[in-house]
Amino acid sequence: MQSFAFDHVHGHIYFAQSKVGSTNGDLWLTRTDLSGKVLGAMALHGFDHGSSMAIQPDTSGSPYVWLAGDWRSLSPGTAPNSHTICRIKYSDGGLLDYAEDAGIRNFPVRLSDFRDCPRPSIDPYTNRLLVRYMGTTSPWRLALFDLSAVLDKGISDSTPVLTMRALPTNAQLGLSDSDLFQGVTSYGQYAYLSYGGPPAQPSDPAKPSYLVRLDMNKTGGSVEEVYRTRAGESLPGREPQGMAIWRSPDGPRLAFGFSSKISGSPDQFQATVFYKSQLTG
Repeated sequence: MQSFAFDHVHGHIYFAQSKVGSTNGDLWLTRTDLSGKVLGAMALHGFDHGSSMAIQPDTSGSPYVWLAGDWRSLSPGTAPNSHTICRIKYSDGGLLDYAEDAGIRNFPVRLSDFRDCPRPSIDPYTNRLLVRYMGTTSPWRLALFDLSAVLDKGISDSTPVLTMRALPTNAQLGLSDSDLFQGVTSYGQYAYLSYGGPPAQPSDPAKPSYLVRLDMNKTGGSVEEVYRTRAGESLPGREPQGMAIWRSPDGPRLAFGFSSKISGSPDQFQATVFYKSQLTG
C-alpha cells in the first residue's frame, strides 16, 4: 500500500498499491468495504508511485480517482518522477495506460513556483483539492483550491487559490532526515501529514511514526502539532503509508495507514488503517 482514500457516499475504501518489481509507475487500485473485504480492483500503468490519492464520489457508484501521473524523467540521467495530476474513472477489472488511454483527464501543474512531484488530496467536507508539491522557492509547498475551480480552470497561477504555504523542513518539525513523508490530507483550514519509515528488517522494532498538523493560514516553518503515534507498532515491518479524511456517519475521522509484511512471503503485504476522532489537540 502507498495511499488510500474513502468514498463516503458508498462506504468504500480505495487503496493504491505499487506493483511489486515495477520500475515504470505501475499500480493496482483495490476497492474494499469498510471492514476490508475486497470488492474489486483495476490496474494502472505509468502512473507514478501512488503515494497520495483522492476520491471524488459519483452517484453512479464508480468514483473519480485523483493521482499523480506522467511518470518520466525531465532530462537524461535523472530519476523518473511525476509532473501532473490526473483524474480517472474507477472500473472494477479495468486497465488504464497513462501514455495511451484517452480516458484520463490531465491537470498539468502550471504554478510559477512548481518543480515536480505533485500529490493530491480532497477534503470531503469542503470539496477542496490540496496539492503538495516540490517547489522552486522552498523545498516543499502546499496549495489549496476549490475543486470546482480546478475542474474549470486547471491548476495554474490564474486559478483562484484559497491559500498557499511552505512546508516546514524535517528539522523544523523536530524529525530526522530518515523520517520520510508518507501521506497528506486536509480538513478545513488544517493540513495533516504523516512521516516515518520501515525498520531495517520486519522482525526489528517499529520505527517512530509521526502525525503533523499545520494551519494553512500560516506560513513558513510554523507548526501546530507534531504527534508521535504508536498505532500498529506490533505490525511486522510497519511503515506509515497514506492519510485521508473519512466522512463517517459519526463525524470527521483523521485516518492514517500502515503497510506491514505478511509472514513467509517476500511479496505480500497487509494494509491497516487507523483513525483519530479528535483532529486537534
